[in-house]
Amino acid sequence: MIGSNDGLVRGPLQSIPPRAARRAPAVVVSCGILLVLCLLFTGRLWAAGDRLPIWKVTTGQAEIVLLGSVHLAFANIYPLRPEIETAFDRADTLVVEVDVGGPNALAIQQTMLQRGLLPEGETLPGQLSAPVWKSLEHYLQSRGLPLEGFMSLQPGLVVATLSTMRLMEMGMRPDMGIDQHFLGLARHRKPILELETAQQQIDLLLGFPDQDLLMEQTLMQLDEIDLHIRPIYEAWKMGDAARLSELLLEDELAQEPRFQPLYEAMFDRRNEAMTEHLVGYLQGSGSYFVVVGAGHLVGQKGIISLLEQRGFDVQQL
Repeated sequence: MIGSNDGLVRGPLQSIPPRAARRAPAVVVSCGILLVLCLLFTGRLWAAGDRLPIWKVTTGQAEIVLLGSVHLAFANIYPLRPEIETAFDRADTLVVEVDVGGPNALAIQQTMLQRGLLPEGETLPGQLSAPVWKSLEHYLQSRGLPLEGFMSLQPGLVVATLSTMRLMEMGMRPDMGIDQHFLGLARHRKPILELETAQQQIDLLLGFPDQDLLMEQTLMQLDEIDLHIRPIYEAWKMGDAARLSELLLEDELAQEPRFQPLYEAMFDRRNEAMTEHLVGYLQGSGSYFVVVGAGHLVGQKGIISLLEQRGFDVQQL
């Protein structure tokens, strides 16, 4: 699932000997690869006239600025436009999906690696149907990735790892992600709140009820990823929320309706839960700079639409 950019993949899982993943390089959850499509609209964010996917909601006592995030990015996106940095500086509090840095980082990584291993005696082919396993086997072989490095991993961890590796091959870096940028600026300067927990994202990725569907959709998007970059980049650059929604959500569901359960789990239900947090902030006081995967903001069931349905006046900046 390459598209919700909400996720926390932080570096690829390299070739790992069977049963040795506990000593593997760090991998933190990504919420699947619906993510990758949402991760791609990066580029010269400071270009003159670019609107960008950023919104503001103001009440009498509270203000929220919502910035569509990319969790892996190209280094040349910085510096961000002054309006974005100014909005962050003005805010009392930074809000992210999950704080993957700071003192909790190691514990999150260890939990992901521990839970991402299959029980003794089980292997990856046994978790997937024969056709989907064959597709995965072909993909790994075509990219020169040794099968033994993945045989003891849960399908969800394989999805997260392959997605991150593909993005990093394209030059995108976890340390350049928008959320990481603002987490670094906020650390020891502003309170940091989370809309979700790492445990929730790990549970979603590793506990998805149809691992076949998750893996199949992931492999399809990985094969076609280069075709999506330019139109998504242009939509991001223009701040065209309607076009982003088409590219990231509607077009794919129109072509592959069977992926609807993936989108409901990765987006719809989480959007509702995150919106409840935001409504709570708006019913109180203070100013909040919210960095959330751009795929969660757009569409009829996105956070912007849900806030409008709750009666809030949401203005795109």
